[in-house]
Amino acid sequence: MINRLLVRVIKQTGLTAKHATVWEKLLLKPKSTPLQLSRETKLNRSSLYRYLEDLRTKGLVELVLGEKSSQYKANPEGLNQYLASEEARVESLKTTVPSLVSELTRNKAIPGSEVKYYQGLEGLKQMLWNVVSANVEFVGLGYEDWNTSVGKRFAEKLRAKNLETKVGSREILNALGKNFEFTDLGKNYGNIFKYRLINPKILEIKHDTYIYGDVFAYYYHYQGEYFGVEIHNVEIARTERQIFEIVWKMAKRS
Repeated sequence: MINRLLVRVIKQTGLTAKHATVWEKLLLKPKSTPLQLSRETKLNRSSLYRYLEDLRTKGLVELVLGEKSSQYKANPEGLNQYLASEEARVESLKTTVPSLVSELTRNKAIPGSEVKYYQGLEGLKQMLWNVVSANVEFVGLGYEDWNTSVGKRFAEKLRAKNLETKVGSREILNALGKNFEFTDLGKNYGNIFKYRLINPKILEIKHDTYIYGDVFAYYYHYQGEYFGVEIHNVEIARTERQIFEIVWKMAKRS
């Protein structure tokens, strides 16, 4: 039976389990002809040549030309060489992408209104990541803390990103949860996160909202249902912030 770990590793290079089967057979022998490999792998010759060429392109297989027939042999160091080339490619992207994004952002036309819809847990995670990555103060109404909505592990990543940007946030709540020790980041996070409480008889909060920059966003989650909306509109965001500031003054410091 083919090594499952080998299959997982091979798939990370963009190849398939069939490629892994061919490479494993070659690792067990010094050299093999396509005919021998076809018999051992039960793959037809036309498909096998394609798999061999793919492996050769990745540097995992070498072609040995002979007088009567060509043979293939595995390059055991191919994975290390592939990893090294990928690391170099990623490092190159790290230096190229920020300047590219900056250039595209600087040159794009002034955008009009835009509405983005998100669904499911991953959609909610993306929405919250957008909030903490905006590098501007975000304010809004809080229904439940991030631990409840996206899990504490991801919630701590959001808070760490918030700390990294050193941007403050303010939230209006109806009440504190049973356990308001929601983060392991300690006082550092308390220095940038502020909240106030408002009586639900004045304003009952049943979903979360965020206002940051020119964006007004809200999301809802209850019993496995997740969805959210981002409204990118200067005037809507400005009006919603004015409403927030009025309610913030009405709310009580804890």
